Formats: sequence, C-alpha cells, structure tokens
Amino acid sequence: MLKFFKEHRFYIITLVICIVVLNLHVPYYIEAPGGTIDIGNRIKIDGEEKINGSLNLLYVSEYDGTVATLIVGLIMPNWDIYGIEDIQVNDEDYGTIIERNRIMLDNANDNAMYVAYVKAGKEIKVTDYRNIVLATTGEHDGSLMVGDEIVKASGIELEDVSMLKEIIDSKDVGDSIKLEIMRNDEVMEVNTSIKEENGQKIIGAVIITDYDFEYSPSLELEFKSSESGSSGGLMTAIGIYDTLVDDDIVNGRKIAGTGTINIDGTVGEIDGIKYKIMGAHKNNVDLVLVPEGNYEEAIKVNDEYDYGLEIVSVKTFDDAIEYLMDN
Repeated sequence: MLKFFKEHRFYIITLVICIVVLNLHVPYYIEAPGGTIDIGNRIKIDGEEKINGSLNLLYVSEYDGTVATLIVGLIMPNWDIYGIEDIQVNDEDYGTIIERNRIMLDNANDNAMYVAYVKAGKEIKVTDYRNIVLATTGEHDGSLMVGDEIVKASGIELEDVSMLKEIIDSKDVGDSIKLEIMRNDEVMEVNTSIKEENGQKIIGAVIITDYDFEYSPSLELEFKSSESGSSGGLMTAIGIYDTLVDDDIVNGRKIAGTGTINIDGTVGEIDGIKYKIMGAHKNNVDLVLVPEGNYEEAIKVNDEYDYGLEIVSVKTFDDAIEYLMDN
C-alpha cells in the first residue's frame, strides 16, 4: 500500500485536492427543472387509499451552493444561480431557513385538511391554535426568533394573527409591547417595539396561525423529512377531498399542480413556476393546475418550449374542484 501511494502520490494528492475544492461551499444556490411527486399513496382515510389515477405535487430541483454545483449551473441550460441572500430573510442562517420551511409544510397540510373536510361536509372543528413566528424582517429588534409561539400580547391571550394585529394597531409607533412567548418549550416574556413600514404598524415579524383539529374520519398524511414548504397545499387539499368523497375527481388522469392554500380556500402563488412547468412536461402529465398569479408565466414557458400542456388557472380550492368535476 505504501509503495502504491509513493508511486502514485501526485495523482492521489491531486484527486484529493479536487474533491475538497469541488465540495467547498459558496454563498449561492442553484435551481433547476424539477419533477412530480405522486401523493396518492401518502393520503389515507381510515387507513385506506382511494385516488384513481395520479395526483402530483410539482417541485423545483434545488442544490446547495458548492464549487461543483456552481460549475454545473453555469454549464447546464435552464439551471439558474442565485445568491444566498435571495432565500434569506434578515440575514438568517441555513438552519433557520430549514425550520421556516418545515413550519410552512405543517401549516399547509393543516389548511389543506380543514378546507377539504369542510368542502366534503365531514366533521372537523378547531381544538387549539398557535401563532408561530415564520420569519423576522430587517425592521425587527431581535426579540423574536423563527419558531417562537406568541401566546399573549399586552396580557391578552391571542386566538389568531388578527387579534395581534388589532393590538399592534392600538399602539403608537415607537411604543413597546410585551409578548408572552413559548420558545423551546419554555415560557418567557419579551418586549418588542412598534415600527412603521409602508404606512402600517409592525413588530418586524411574519406570523402565521397554526391549528389543531378534531375530525372524522381519521386521516394519515405522509411526507418525508426532506420535504418542506407550502407550495403543495392546493394539491394536498385536492387529494384529501378526493379520498373523502364518493365522486372520482381524478378519474384516472395524471394531474399535477402547485399553489399554497389558506384556511379559507384561497390559492396563493408560489416561486419557481418555470422549473415546475418543465418538470410537468418531463413527467408527461395530462393537466396542470396553477395559481392565478403564476398563470401568465406558466403559459409563457409552455408556449416558449412548445410543451402543449393543458394549464388551468385557479383562484380558490372551489375553482379547482369545479374544473376537475366538469372536465
């Protein structure tokens, strides 16, 4: 072994240096055409799967910035390179980004379940709620962290984000507001100041309300630990609804789509629609559902590359269900 190393030391050392250099992290990330994730076997009602066909989430292929991925990104067509600041909020670290995306997936799944159960006429009611800090902004004073649960504001127990907004609006810019929060299973109090941004009073944090439900029939949702974000909310809601009702809305088709879902059924736009349409084409889907705000760009990509995809714009969950039932 020693003899082999001595005879080939130049090549071995060169190879090791190349491997180390190529795996060095750089402050960039790369986005590329994605694909589809069939969620038919990830949704079970009373332990059973039901979807007749293929119901798919669309995703973007994302790569952490290394010298190697940067080189590939420069060479490959339709691979785009972005600075890390494009996905950061307030100079947060990568771990905070991962935590935020995990919270967004949980919230999207909760919203999807509620919307689908209500639409299907099934039993569901809110049993608990948590107001979770999703991100902090440049106007923030450092008192809050991503993942904090805001329990009270000015001594008032909060039911949802709208209550917090009312309390903030009742204060003057520059005033301090006392918040009771839960952080890492520990109750604590912090003081944060009221600021003004674009004519609105803020505390420099993006906050969402996460719900717990009591519902029937039972539901199982399975997502991998590596999966995150809110852009699958619409398709998850459709999958749950299709499994709950007797009607067959997928009807043997290969349907794909993307879009966030609010608890009121509103469908929100997402990032990376170009890469998702490319992924839909690559996987030969029959129909693509996209949020209204992404429709124009989706059609542009479809026409530019002559994909011939059927792309449908939806504003709400009801829009999506009505289209699938009628077509």
